[in-house]
Amino acid sequence: MHPDVRGKAGDVCGKCGMALVPATADYHPYHLDVDLTPRALRPGEKGRARFVVRDPTSEAIVKRFEKVHERVFHLFIVSRDLEFFAHVHPSLHPDGSLDAEVTVPRPGAYQLIADFLPSGGSPQFVQRAFATAHYRGSFTQPPTLVADVADKIERDMTVHLVPPDVHAGREQLLTFELRDRTTGAPIADLEPYLGAIGHVLATSADLSVAFHSHPVDAVSSPSGPNVVFQILFPRPGMYRLWAQFQRAGRVTTVRFTVPVAG
Repeated sequence: MHPDVRGKAGDVCGKCGMALVPATADYHPYHLDVDLTPRALRPGEKGRARFVVRDPTSEAIVKRFEKVHERVFHLFIVSRDLEFFAHVHPSLHPDGSLDAEVTVPRPGAYQLIADFLPSGGSPQFVQRAFATAHYRGSFTQPPTLVADVADKIERDMTVHLVPPDVHAGREQLLTFELRDRTTGAPIADLEPYLGAIGHVLATSADLSVAFHSHPVDAVSSPSGPNVVFQILFPRPGMYRLWAQFQRAGRVTTVRFTVPVAG
């Protein structure tokens, strides 16, 4: 579902085909409390992240959320150097809290990116930073990204990003073409993953810009090989993109670095 799409009760999103859910027209930022256990995670060890969402006016704990792409809360975990990516879904408890297992692979600074929609509220996309135990490095120094739009080979597929000529400030289409790794044949058996034929998380190098996008059904193949996203990059620079597709019950994640012109 795309938050910018409007309609009546019972309508579906004209871009991705998901059922529309009620939301306020105006954006109101909700408060997000985050607790990590242990507070300083150790690389390679399991920890837990607990979330509490609070109403922006009353500070009351929010207990009801709308399902968006089959989940009430999407959580992305991204390292500050943009080398690590995970997409998980915290469980909602009767008291309104949500929690998820969190494991990071190496020492460093990380970002939690939360995507959720409180019932009757507006879509939320909130970031929180944390670091592993004994980390003493920078939280603010962005990595130096180099353009990388070469084909990616992961598991049983080859993913080709149609060479983009992307400009900031306007919506544009990004097309991913998927082929079988062994035969080279166009893939025609993609499966819906969380209600969509694909997902993209895009971030700027400094993580000040991040967004979660889904395919445009009208111009995408329903099961491959072409998956098309409509994306607006707000400003020039290098952007890291993680794209996810499901085939034969397994989710494959591929990574690109896209230069965006002014």
